[in-house]
Amino acid sequence: MILRNIYFSNCWVASGALSFFGEGYWHHDLLRRLVHEFKNVDNCTFVAKTVTLDSRQGNMPLDKHFQPRELKPKCIKIKPFKGIVLNSVGLSNPGTIAILKTGHWQGITQPFFISFMAIGYNLIGRLDETKRFVELLAANLSEFRAPIGLQINISCPNIQHNTQELVNEAIKMLQIASELNIPLDLKANIFLPDRLAQEIDASGLCDILTLSNTIPYGTENLGLDWKRLFGETSPLKKYGYGNGGLSGKPVLPLVLKKIEELRMAGVTMPIKGSGGILKSADVYAMKKAGANAIEIGSVLMLRPWRVKEIVDRANFLFIGQIYK
Repeated sequence: MILRNIYFSNCWVASGALSFFGEGYWHHDLLRRLVHEFKNVDNCTFVAKTVTLDSRQGNMPLDKHFQPRELKPKCIKIKPFKGIVLNSVGLSNPGTIAILKTGHWQGITQPFFISFMAIGYNLIGRLDETKRFVELLAANLSEFRAPIGLQINISCPNIQHNTQELVNEAIKMLQIASELNIPLDLKANIFLPDRLAQEIDASGLCDILTLSNTIPYGTENLGLDWKRLFGETSPLKKYGYGNGGLSGKPVLPLVLKKIEELRMAGVTMPIKGSGGILKSADVYAMKKAGANAIEIGSVLMLRPWRVKEIVDRANFLFIGQIYK
C-alpha cells in the first residue's frame, strides 16, 4: 500500500514482534535457517517495538543490546496448541534518546514505522511527552536513510493507565505529531468508540488506523472463557495492573466485528486489521470485514511456518492501494 507517496507492504509486523530494529530475537535466527516460509517476514513492513520518551523498566529485563535477558521471558505465556499468547511486557525500553544514539533506526534501508506511547500520569504530562518526542524525532529525521512513519500507541493494557482516557486524547496527540509531515498510524483496541473513530477520520490527521492491540486479561462481555484459556487466575497476575494482554486465535472474531462496526458507522480511513491472524483464510476475513492491510505478530510465535502464505495472500488481496 502507498501512504503519502511512500510504499509500505500490505502485511506489517506488529510492534514488539521483531524487537526495536527489526533484528528479532534469538529464536528468529533459528527460524530463518530452519523454516523457509518464515523468511518472508523480512518482506513485511516493520513496526519497531514501542518506545517511551524516557527509559522504562517494565516487566522484561533488557541487556545492553536492548534484547531480553531471559531466553524465555517470564512475562510472556505462550500456549501454541490453543493458539494464544498472554503478555505483560509493560513497555520495557531504554527510552527514545538511547535508541536514537545507537543509529540503528537511522540505518534501516526500507520504509518502516516507529511506535511511541506517552505514559504520563495526566493529560498535560502525556501531551508534553508527545511534544518532546516529536521534537526529538524531527531533529533527527534528516539522518534516516529510509522514509518512516509514526505509530501512536494508545492501547497498551500493561501499564497503570486507563486506556479509555488515552483514546480521548488521540486527536490532540495526532495534531502534535502532524508537524512531522510523515504517515501517522493510530494503534487502538476494539474498545475504540465509533464516535471517536468518526472524529479521527474526519480530522484527516490519521493516515491509517490499527485495530487491534491485545485484549486486557479478564475483560467481560466478550464471550471469552478466560478460565478455560488460562485457569482460575491470570498466570501473569504477579506483574500487577492488567494481568496481561491476550493475542492470538480468540481475538480475531472480535477484531472482525469491530472493523465491520466502524465501516457501518461510516469510517472510511484505511484500517489495518491485527489480531489472531494465524492462516491465510484469516487475511480474507479481514478484507471482507473492511480492512485495507493486515498486521501480524502472534503468528511468528505460534505458527511461523504459515508466515509465507499469509504474506502472499495479503499482497494478492490488497494490491494497488494508494492513500493521500
